[in-house]
Formats: sequence, C-alpha cells, structure tokens
Amino acid sequence: MRLSEIGEFNLIRRLRTLCKSTAKDIVLGIGDDTAAIKIATKKILITSDMLLEGIHFDLSFTTFYQLGYKVLAVNISDIFAMGGNPKYFLLNIGVPKAYDSKDIHKLYSGIMKIAKKFGVVVVGGDTCASRQGLVLSGTLLGHADRIIMRSGAREGDGIFVTGTLGDSSMGLMLLKKMRTKNWKLRTSHFPVPTSQLRLIKRHLMPEPKPLKNTEGITSMIDVSDGLLIDLSHICDESKVGAIIYKERIPVSRELINTAENLGLDPIKFALTGGEDYILLFTAPPEIKTKANRIGEIIKRGRFVVDSRGKKTPFKAEGYEHFKTVNSR
Repeated sequence: MRLSEIGEFNLIRRLRTLCKSTAKDIVLGIGDDTAAIKIATKKILITSDMLLEGIHFDLSFTTFYQLGYKVLAVNISDIFAMGGNPKYFLLNIGVPKAYDSKDIHKLYSGIMKIAKKFGVVVVGGDTCASRQGLVLSGTLLGHADRIIMRSGAREGDGIFVTGTLGDSSMGLMLLKKMRTKNWKLRTSHFPVPTSQLRLIKRHLMPEPKPLKNTEGITSMIDVSDGLLIDLSHICDESKVGAIIYKERIPVSRELINTAENLGLDPIKFALTGGEDYILLFTAPPEIKTKANRIGEIIKRGRFVVDSRGKKTPFKAEGYEHFKTVNSR
C-alpha cells in the first residue's frame, strides 16, 4: 500500500509496533512528543549521520533492508570510535509519496536486525514527505566510561587498524559497473563470483566492531572517508605527523584478486577508499592488541613508505562532501 494511502500517522503506528521495546531504561518510546530514557552517571555520547539518495546510496542496487541496516551501522561505528556503547536510536525520514509502505517496513526491518545485534533500542524520529528522493537522518545516543578523542595521539605511538581496508570502495565500484545491467541484490542467485559478493556486502551492509579493550588507546576514529583523510584528522587534532607502511596495510584476498583481474592497484583502494567502518587508533607501540600496526606517529610530516623504503608525502585524500563530484 502506498504511503499516500495510509498517511503519516498510520505509518508511525506501524513503526511503533515494529520497534516496540521492553528495555527497563526506556520510560517512553515512539508515540509521544519525545522519548524518555533513564540516564545513569555515565558520559553520554550523541552522533548523527545523514544518508541521501543519489549521494550516499543508489536504490537501483541497494535494497531497503540493506539501507536500513547501513543507516544504523554507520552511527554505531561513530560510537565505537569514541570508545562507547551504542544505546538509543532515532531516525528522521523524508519519503517520496509514491513509495510503498512495504518499502519502509523493509527499511526498518534492516534497522531492527542490527539494532538487536548490538543492543540498540529504536526510540523515535520523524517522518515527512520528500520531493527529492529518500532522505535518512539517524541520531544515536550511547555512553562511555572513558571518551577517546582524535586529539590524543603522541609522538612515538603506533598507528593501528582493526580490519582490512578498501573492500567497501571496491564493492561500490563493482555495483556501479553492474548497474548498467540492471541487477539487484535481492536474491542469492546473483551472477558474480562469491569473492566479489563479499566486497559488495562490505559496502551495502558494513559490520562495525568495537575494541574490546581501550586501555592505553590515545586517539581513535572510524575509517569512513578513507585511511589517508581519516588519519589526517587525527594528525590535525593531535598536532602531530604520521608515517605508514604500504606493506603493512591489511587488504583482503578478495580485494587483491578483484583488483588484479581489473588491472587496478588494491593499495590505492586501501589508502583512499571510504566506508570500511573499521577503527583506526593510536597507542604506545608495546600495547597488546590483535589490530594491525601500520605505522607510527612522528613529530611532523605525513608519509607513506613503500616496500623499497621510498618515502612519499601524502595528502588528506578520500571522500569529502562538496569537493567530491560523484556519489559514494
């Protein structure tokens, strides 16, 4: 049934039922002028992210379920990047009137899937009509005992990442290539190799993961816009330099094989590709961690070193709104 037929308030009633929670710290969820939550003595974290049709996603190769999953995933990643635990989510949506109510139900089904995984409760938001495509604006509240900022990196710290880089960027490139054939990821019978499907899933449904032990971490950020630009944010805020080693940067076998088949450099994707949503952090080099150490913090300058020891200055390359012409 189209949204123009059921109206805003019937939609809200349906979403209220879908997102109903029995969590003890929820005083009041969806349905009133505000949500009401019992706040303990912990430090409260608040983050907000927008996803715009044509900029952040393309519905020709993204399902509503995948989109719902992603809109919460990117917010969860921000909370993890501060050393926190995600808790309460609100979503504002602007929807074209011609959309079917089933589309929005699928969107929220994706949200609820990842919300359940990380113990997040959907407590509200706002809905309105849109004339320019689908608009999603999520706000996530969390809490932390200790907040980790971008500004704490010190000379001599190691630089670490918690997972492989470049997969999402390659996945997006594959999706754009497939778009001309009008394929959609709606069934398991997708005519591409399994290895490429993994890259595509990394883009469509990112899996943020927290650091289990943040003791000793001096600064942290999630890799949303690309390794070089996000590391530059840490350098800017901490007033330090950085050196990273190409041969230490973790890249997946799927990325390596796909890039080689296309005649492309996988490290280029790892350095500048965005939306991997892994954690990039600095810490004393002797810290015990399963993360990959890719470099170190230096007093000044920003350099990439290749396998032959050649040092090349790097700039803050990656995705940046208003400067980047194409959509993600």
